[in-house]
Amino acid sequence: MIDADVIVVGAGPTGLLLANLLGQRGTRCLVLEKRRESTPQSRAIGITPPSLDILRGVGLDGPFVAAGVAVGNAVVHGSRAELGRLSFQGIHTDFPFVLALPQQRTVELLEAGALRYACVELRHSVNVEQILQARQGVTAECSDGTPLSARYAVAADGARSAIAAAAGVALRRRVYRARFFMADFVDRSALGSDAHLWFTRSGAVESFPLPAGARRWIVQLPRGMALPGPGEDHDLEALVAARAGVVLQRCDRLWQSSFQPERSELARFVDRRLFFAGDAAHTMSPIGGQGMNTGFADAELLCLTLLRALERGSAQPLEQRATPRRYQAARRSASRAAARRAWAGMRVGTLRGRLVSAIRSVLIAGLLRIGSRPLARHFSMQTIPLRNARLALR
Repeated sequence: MIDADVIVVGAGPTGLLLANLLGQRGTRCLVLEKRRESTPQSRAIGITPPSLDILRGVGLDGPFVAAGVAVGNAVVHGSRAELGRLSFQGIHTDFPFVLALPQQRTVELLEAGALRYACVELRHSVNVEQILQARQGVTAECSDGTPLSARYAVAADGARSAIAAAAGVALRRRVYRARFFMADFVDRSALGSDAHLWFTRSGAVESFPLPAGARRWIVQLPRGMALPGPGEDHDLEALVAARAGVVLQRCDRLWQSSFQPERSELARFVDRRLFFAGDAAHTMSPIGGQGMNTGFADAELLCLTLLRALERGSAQPLEQRATPRRYQAARRSASRAAARRAWAGMRVGTLRGRLVSAIRSVLIAGLLRIGSRPLARHFSMQTIPLRNARLALR
């Protein structure tokens, strides 16, 4: 007897959303997570309107919106003055904003949602080393020697997926030169619920509101400054003061981290009965907040693909088109588009120098004056090609 219809490796946002979607359709789903509990790091924070549409499909849009901060505007600054404002009002009938919510809380809400379904089981402290495939199903080989079986498996185990490596699926990877340091602070500023972006000649600063009276600050590190090692630190407060003119207190830091963006993509997203989704399939610069939302869209289409493979899909012509080949083609196209946009946004924002910064400021101010609505739809991921299952299966 098999343990589940689908084994999902990884209880991050993508894997847990997939469990919600499968559970809603009565599919036996076993989610395996190697960590004992969810990480306290907040990491991704932005949830876009297309993702909120997917969450609405499993009845979680209300809890998410209640837990997060609705960011309705982004204020853009240059080295000397405000360049303009990007309003998200009117971009979506029900969700005219980008929702700011720490990833830890996202995981908590998705986990609680998945466990509403009796057919979904979540096991922590289970380290899956590889997925073995046979004609009729798959077996998850765990580090404790326990084999777990299912008809299909999904690797949603994050960047540089161990499951993909064990399966011999090649990974193409590029590391960008820009480096960033970020921290969440008790918010004593007067910036409110707006996002604020500073593009200056010495580097970029981004700031986003968070629930519970907190605010995230992200700074581009100066040239030649390495990422801090264990126990090391950078003076984020001084960089913010110099570039944005905002005074932060070191004692108000709640959490901190650093990163060097990269882009990666697996050679294939489907390997017979094994599927890859989220960061396990593709990564992109987190600047712009497109990575987690791309993983959510993976989960939506993958749910329909698995239902059809399990012969549990509906008779609707749209769902009958949800084949593994369609999943790979559509999600590769969408993730590449998102990765290109993330790279372009990061590249424009991180250019340094007096002349380049002056030209950038003029261009950004002009774009915000004449095309705020198209830009808002662009940055809220509502113009990504094949961005949802309906468009992918037309």
